[in-house]
Amino acid sequence: MKAPGRALFFALSAVLLWSTVATAFKIALTYMNAFYLLAFSTLWSVLALFLIILLRKRTGELLKSGRNQWLQSFALGLLNPVFYYLVLFRSYELLPAQIAQPLNYTWPIVLILLSAPLLGQKIQLLDFVSLGLCFAGVLLISSSGSGGESSYSLAGISLALFSSLIWASYWIFNRKTEGDRIIRLFQTFLCALPVLLLIGLLTSPAPPVWSAKALTATIYVGFFEMGITFALWSAAMHLSVRSADIGNLVYLSPFLSLFWISLILKEKIFLTTLLGLITIVGGILLGNLKKKAV
Repeated sequence: MKAPGRALFFALSAVLLWSTVATAFKIALTYMNAFYLLAFSTLWSVLALFLIILLRKRTGELLKSGRNQWLQSFALGLLNPVFYYLVLFRSYELLPAQIAQPLNYTWPIVLILLSAPLLGQKIQLLDFVSLGLCFAGVLLISSSGSGGESSYSLAGISLALFSSLIWASYWIFNRKTEGDRIIRLFQTFLCALPVLLLIGLLTSPAPPVWSAKALTATIYVGFFEMGITFALWSAAMHLSVRSADIGNLVYLSPFLSLFWISLILKEKIFLTTLLGLITIVGGILLGNLKKKAV
């Protein structure tokens, strides 16, 4: 298979896997709380990423990492996975998957807002229009099935939106780092493990009741939300002739996610959820028009 074909294959594989994670979150959270899900998923992610580094024969580059690189990885690890996923998983505990997933998907618009103070980029009129569309989408989703007045947990909605702020912040700070992205991701997750262990020792939550299903849930989230899928997407972007064409495929993921949520979780997908998601994605795509024009 030629490079463009492999790029498309890797990208579609990543999009398909990412579309399943909202369903996987809800299933996993029926067996354990957000902390245990994050701790064990992070462990599996570290193992998966290290295996990828071994297969790519990049262990030498990993061993050459200096103290500054590890300190940067530790700081990024506090944002993602520690802070980001604890907030995101908690929102999934409080909300239906069809509500939490699209609200978390507002992070590209938050990225535009944060780029002004953190990267010195100017916010233009088109950005405000994009923001307005995304805000309208958030209102639609928050009122899903309730006749225009939200009947869902305000804390859950706030946490889902706050997770987008954390992820956008992580993305901006991560852009300033150098080196192989898979190695950097491995380092941030590896540095996060002792932090998660310390949180566990301080809070001492009741351990989950382990079963084959519970173990499978943590492995799936660790491999396909945090680890392997990121490597697939990175490979697709590297092999693509036009990264923008591949990048647009990611917008299929939230719509496929609603399909899995309906099929597996048996949630009734409200029209307002679908319309809200379309509005949010429309706002994001509108914001991207400015990038292509510049």
